[in-house]
Amino acid sequence: MSADPDKARRGFALAGTWIVDHLKIVDVWPNPGMLSNIFSEQMGTGGAPFNVLIQLGRLDGSLPLEAIGLVGDDDDGRWIFDQIRELSPDVSALKVRPGQQTSYTDVMTVKETGARTFFHLRGANSVFDIDDVPVPSLKGRIFHLGYLLLLTALDRADDRYGTRAARLLARCRDAGML
Repeated sequence: MSADPDKARRGFALAGTWIVDHLKIVDVWPNPGMLSNIFSEQMGTGGAPFNVLIQLGRLDGSLPLEAIGLVGDDDDGRWIFDQIRELSPDVSALKVRPGQQTSYTDVMTVKETGARTFFHLRGANSVFDIDDVPVPSLKGRIFHLGYLLLLTALDRADDRYGTRAARLLARCRDAGML
């Protein structure tokens, strides 16, 4: 039986995929071997915890927010930290993983139709696992984990819970988080 949610807990612990979207507007979707022109490009937030943290922080700047995940020691990883800095989340569990690249998605959008195609590199998110989540020290009342199917290590089988992600969620529940 799980513990009741701890009344002293506040805010959100946001864990999982930290992704940079590289957004490109193109003239056409090319056939193999053909050329497409890029009209513009920009960077955007991607991944469930990154997007939810940004939106919750903008909605209510007094909400306690914890960022939990892995990024690479690269420009995209530094960009993620820059984007959330002004919201002042607790980033003690958002770690730079040497030897891993920050996860990114190239998002190609055809200007005329708006049709989008996604090319994704899992990078550091693929090795994010249970031991990367400091459950005993988390202060959030609500634990949010996403995108599950992009978290390769957490999607592995677990004899008792089915997946390692389910084991992690059980640990969080048992620690008093919703």
